[in-house]
Amino acid sequence: MRQAASEERRLSRPPHRAHGTAGELWGLGAGRQQHRSPNAVALDFQNGRLAVFISTSLAGLVIVNLIWLPFSSIHPAKVLWLSTMAASPLVVLWGALGGIRYQLRKTPFRFRDRSRVFAARLQTAVAAWTVTAALSVALLLFSYLASATDRPLMDRYLAAGDAALGFDWTAYVSLLNDHQSIAEALSMAYRSLQVQLLLLPAILALTGRSGRLLEFIALYGLAGCLTCLVVIAVPAAGAFNFYHPPTEILSSFGPGASTRHLEQLHALRTLQPFLIEHPEGLVTFPSFHSALAVLFAYSVRGIRYVALPIYGLNVMLILAAVPQGSHYLIDVLAGFAIAAISIQIVWWIAHAPMPIAASGELAPSTQKEARDAVSDHVLHKQ
Repeated sequence: MRQAASEERRLSRPPHRAHGTAGELWGLGAGRQQHRSPNAVALDFQNGRLAVFISTSLAGLVIVNLIWLPFSSIHPAKVLWLSTMAASPLVVLWGALGGIRYQLRKTPFRFRDRSRVFAARLQTAVAAWTVTAALSVALLLFSYLASATDRPLMDRYLAAGDAALGFDWTAYVSLLNDHQSIAEALSMAYRSLQVQLLLLPAILALTGRSGRLLEFIALYGLAGCLTCLVVIAVPAAGAFNFYHPPTEILSSFGPGASTRHLEQLHALRTLQPFLIEHPEGLVTFPSFHSALAVLFAYSVRGIRYVALPIYGLNVMLILAAVPQGSHYLIDVLAGFAIAAISIQIVWWIAHAPMPIAASGELAPSTQKEARDAVSDHVLHKQ
């Protein structure tokens, strides 16, 4: 496992000669080197496919939002302003790091190579944050557009699903609420999602796992798209709105638990003009928090000193999704399904047969050997 992780870091490491291209930023620039191993060529090709998939997904989300907006009641001025303000400093930082890398190439000193590698990895992290922020804004707007419907809510079917599984939402929430320290710990884990979205790309980038980083961003975008598509078919308001328990049942979880989304959701369902001023997560089925918890854990698999704490944190996040997000148990299970489907699709995209034209001088038998080597030793055993 450690050998496989080391192999990916070695293949993902920026070359000594800086090219300054977007391909190198995502760990693809090494393809310009001569006499590269079949494993390295295959890994670059996989990364290239994932980069194209991410770009296409983001562009598709933006196009769908722009087409849908004129026919909806949503006014996204706030979202667009936030996206612009958030992206600008990151773009400036990305450019500054590129300048530092270029200057280091011309300035010989003892730690030049290490400094250039660190700057390249930090630049990759900044690029990942920028793309993740853009995906987040696009997915947020998509979720608002999908929620602005007067179609009947499907909560009774979701509650029936919980009943069929033998799950009692009120009893579960009451049990957790009776233990304040547990409820507070779970609430902190639930709120860690935004922190993890910043921390995880940094960990993967700074440890030289550019392929894993691309995989995570692809998974994030795909899972978000699938979640929003399901929302169109299955609108729901959540368990708290359906069961109407006393508010004291959530007293240990802090203000807004299970209810923070209801005001905006009901306002959207009137189909009256709506300005997004305080964005909230509106999705009940499936649970996007649960899907992301699985993807966070999957993306740090095999990373020493990091994997176990992330696993524990995200188990707590999943347990907190029911009281904090007003999710039914079946919402959480559907979130697991979204994560599993996303993982399988992204794996297919990265491991589809590699054509000869894209692999340069590789013969068909060598292509198969390279694909198998990367699949077995880099992705599966990490």
